[in-house]
Amino acid sequence: MKLTLAATVALAAFAAQPAGAEPIGKADIQRWSEAWNSHDIDKVTALFSQDVVIYQPENPKPLDHAGLRNFFSMIFRAYPDFHIAVEDALIDGRKAATFERVTGTWSGPFTDPGTGKTTPGNGRSFDHPGVMYLVYNPDHRIREVRIYWDRLTVDQQLGITP
Repeated sequence: MKLTLAATVALAAFAAQPAGAEPIGKADIQRWSEAWNSHDIDKVTALFSQDVVIYQPENPKPLDHAGLRNFFSMIFRAYPDFHIAVEDALIDGRKAATFERVTGTWSGPFTDPGTGKTTPGNGRSFDHPGVMYLVYNPDHRIREVRIYWDRLTVDQQLGITP
């Protein structure tokens, strides 16, 4: 009797979950990398929920859904060969950490979000590791991103900092 009651409660709880409530998986991480590498800003913005918050060392304040389109469109113009390779990922329920290799060539204008200063590209390339901490909603859209990378290394590779 106890086993039957426990099974009924477990099934009822499972059935009560909204559609798409299953934990994230490798397919979500694959969608992440494919969207970025497509350079299709619509595919990139479709990854995120309307209430997304993106913490990124270069931005003086977090990006929201309204600001991410302009910022990442500018990234794709500044680095037209921008590419991420997810080398590993840790997934736990609705959270993931991706360990990435990020590469690109500075070929177009870059506007520093901290200063507003626009600098033309210089043809130099970057190649650096990065970690993305991603929190997903039940619909598998991302509601929080925390981006970690070594800005000094990238600035040195691009000739911004000696």
